[in-house]
Amino acid sequence: MKPVWHIVRKDLFRLRWILLLWVMVLIAALGLAAIQAGLDDGTYFPFWIAASAMIVGVLPLIAFGLVMGLLHDDPVAEIDAFWITRPIAGGELLLAKLTALMVLAFVPVLIWIPFWLNYDYSWSQIVQASGQTIRMNFLPVMLALPFAVISSSASKFVMNVMVGAGVLLLLVLLFQLGNSREEAPVVPALLESKAWLIAGLWFVTVLVVTLNQFLRRQTRQSIAMLAIAVAAGFSIAKWWRWKLDGLQPASAEPATAPTEPGPDAPVISVEIAGETKRMVVMAEVPLTAGASSFRHGRMLKIQSVLRDFTGELQVTFSEATPQLSGTFRDLLPGSPGSPVEPNYYFIINRAAGGVFAVTPIHSGYNLDVATLRFSHATISARPELNWQGKPTANLATWLQDAVLVKVAPAEPAAARGVTSIGRSSP
Repeated sequence: MKPVWHIVRKDLFRLRWILLLWVMVLIAALGLAAIQAGLDDGTYFPFWIAASAMIVGVLPLIAFGLVMGLLHDDPVAEIDAFWITRPIAGGELLLAKLTALMVLAFVPVLIWIPFWLNYDYSWSQIVQASGQTIRMNFLPVMLALPFAVISSSASKFVMNVMVGAGVLLLLVLLFQLGNSREEAPVVPALLESKAWLIAGLWFVTVLVVTLNQFLRRQTRQSIAMLAIAVAAGFSIAKWWRWKLDGLQPASAEPATAPTEPGPDAPVISVEIAGETKRMVVMAEVPLTAGASSFRHGRMLKIQSVLRDFTGELQVTFSEATPQLSGTFRDLLPGSPGSPVEPNYYFIINRAAGGVFAVTPIHSGYNLDVATLRFSHATISARPELNWQGKPTANLATWLQDAVLVKVAPAEPAAARGVTSIGRSSP
């Protein structure tokens, strides 16, 4: 194992500057996400653009570069590769490269743990978020690895990636030939079956090509296998017509996701659309500009509270919600994805009594960072029109001690303290 660890240390040391850049970009993306979450709808957009560019563009590019960098010093694409003359077998070299990739997989997790703790993630949430982060980083590795193992240098890697992107674009154009816009839409289950087949085919091909290069160094065979896999994937996408029931969920997903706000979250009873429902409080924050609340990854922050001379109340706020149910299935075309959790918002004054429902107008763009989804919203409401409960003589004073509450359907088995807040119809 000494040669293996020697190669791992050598690779990590040689990549120290790109690793430093990677860490800086990861930290910068988190910082920009936090900054834009603290701004209102009129000022957050430039920071949203910068954070999105880093997450969607820069980070995947660095991931591709890291995969290439790990193999650049020890190329396995040519039969006269330098490492053949060294006292290490192909299997040991493969083990060293896989070990280095596993070490790199935990870098984002270590960077993001303080961020998750700042948003009050529980340790179970951190474990789940860590696994999800590693899974998501697995995707660019699987895309870059075959191009890296068939490339003997960085320039050839870039050329191979460009050729692969060109071939993919050409296949997309060919896929559209002969398709009529009036054709019946593809059944989601069939689309998901195709996606599973293509993903499985690519995974097996990458595995075989990697083993072939490290153990046999037959680059032409590897290129031929990649070409056959691409052609087979195109054929599946174009002509496959059978649904694979074994790839579908064993049982139908519920219409709503189970709510997990933490054991300390209260449950309240409200009437929605004429029906009394038990709702669990997901987030609660004082109705004051600058106030914020963090509870198990759910952030609610008030940017501004305005009430004009007509009595109309305007509130702008931002949210952060954990996105911890994502799986590989959710990334596939045709997948139903994670069920959407319905949310309701109320403004409550528990001390003075009274409540009215509000409906936020989501005017901003979502931003997904480190298993958190950030969003901005604006509330515009006239309290006297939706008022329920004990009337108040002075609404301005009532609002000073009020809180904005976000609730969601409670689990049937929830047995936390139930507090009735009267009739409300959002």
